[in-house]
Amino acid sequence: MTMRFFEKYLARKSKLGLIFNAAVVILAIFIMIPQTRKATTALMLRATIFIYQPSLLAKPIPLQADVEQWQLRTLDGDTCQFADFLGKPLIINYWASWCAPCIAEMGQFEKLYADYADDVNFLFISNEKKSDILKFQKRKKIQMPIYQAINNYPQQLSANTLPVTFIISPDRNILMRKSGIVQWNGKRMRNIIRQLIDKN
Repeated sequence: MTMRFFEKYLARKSKLGLIFNAAVVILAIFIMIPQTRKATTALMLRATIFIYQPSLLAKPIPLQADVEQWQLRTLDGDTCQFADFLGKPLIINYWASWCAPCIAEMGQFEKLYADYADDVNFLFISNEKKSDILKFQKRKKIQMPIYQAINNYPQQLSANTLPVTFIISPDRNILMRKSGIVQWNGKRMRNIIRQLIDKN
């Protein structure tokens, strides 16, 4: 009975349909396995990233003075203040190694960092333990500078979800606050960055 069902099923399906069904089954298996779940989900999200485009706020929000005192630490242990990164266009991204959408969009930020590191400041901030961050950085060969917050996040830049990305202009205005996965390495974002660099 079971064999007859599969014979009829295979006879009705095209080769393309069979390949698609097999791919869905394989993806489902990888998602069910804890060791491969995060990477598989990130891969699936990466395929749809072009759908989500960055957009500026309707009105820039002036940065509050207390934000400038926010203290951060590099993975080498050096401390710095948020104010050290102002004066250039600034891209801030909150992420975690366990966050599939964060991983899916990380390659986008790597490309932006490679092209604009001289003209734009980048802050990639994670709350994870340093050892976990270093392991992830080594495994993924991440070149971007990663920071940890020393004290509480400023209210104006707080977030209760991941990933979250802010863009701050050289004249200290919040121009963008985006939650979730976005196509950062696209024409729209690159135009925004170039305009901010040209104005600076």
